[in-house]
This record gives sequence, structure tokens and C-alpha cells, in this order.
Amino acid sequence: QKRQVRMNEMEEELRRPGEEPQFKTDKSLYHVRSCALALLRSREKMPKDKVLEYERVVCQYLNLPLHDEDDETDGKEQPQLTKEQLQQAIDVQYQIENTSFIPGADLVVQSLGEDDEKIEAFIKEWRRFFLETSKPRFLPVGWGVDNSVVCGGD
Repeated sequence: QKRQVRMNEMEEELRRPGEEPQFKTDKSLYHVRSCALALLRSREKMPKDKVLEYERVVCQYLNLPLHDEDDETDGKEQPQLTKEQLQQAIDVQYQIENTSFIPGADLVVQSLGEDDEKIEAFIKEWRRFFLETSKPRFLPVGWGVDNSVVCGGD
């Protein structure tokens, strides 16, 4: 968990202010989903006017004809939407992916570039973080935060 917190902190440091998140919410589709969920879960507890309002929203999304409030059979109101139709509205994809979003790990790699000094400092910072958070009792002989990052050398 501490590792993930640190990774999120690094990402926040590298991300530009005002940069769009990975996903945006389409508020109108989210509203359709919310209405369908409410109808499926709580229709019996809801006031009739709310049921009608929510049914209109879902029907409009599903391109279904709106039923008339006076359209009743045998004195009982017929349900306008089936469970399958409500489920279809619930399953709507209301999150839109930001195609220009750059994942945090890619931001880190981009920030390091080909700069060997930056890469070495980054690795040593993670080694220190490992020691501080894990507090290992045993380490391999020769292991140290400031050990060379390059193996062998040129």
C-alpha cells in the first residue's frame, strides 16, 4: 500500500495541472443508468411521478414509445419497462476514455528519458524507500542504497 501511495505521489508531481483524467463521465448516460437502477431496485417505494419521470428518461434512451399516463388495462397500470430493458439501460457505458491520457508509469519513464544520472537517482530513491518502508532484517552481502546502478560497467 505504501508503494502505491508513493507511486501516486510521483504521478501527481509529474502530471500537468488541469490535465484531464483517464475517464470522463457522460452525465446524461450516468443519469439514464441511475434512473434505471432506481426503477429496478425501488420502483414500489417511489412516488408515481418519479417513476414516470425515470421511465421517460429510460424510454427515451432506449428509443421506446412513451406510455400514456391514462393507458391502463383492467384498472391496473401496466409496467412500461421490462427487467431486461432496465438492465440494458443500467449496462450503458457512461465512462468515456481519454485517449490522450498518459499512465503514471509512462510519465515517470518519460521524465527520466535517457539521462543516466536521473535514472540512477530514481533507482536509489526507490532503494531508500524500500529500506524505510520494509525495514528488512536481512539483505544480501554487498547490497546498499548507494551501490552502482550499472552492472559491470563499460
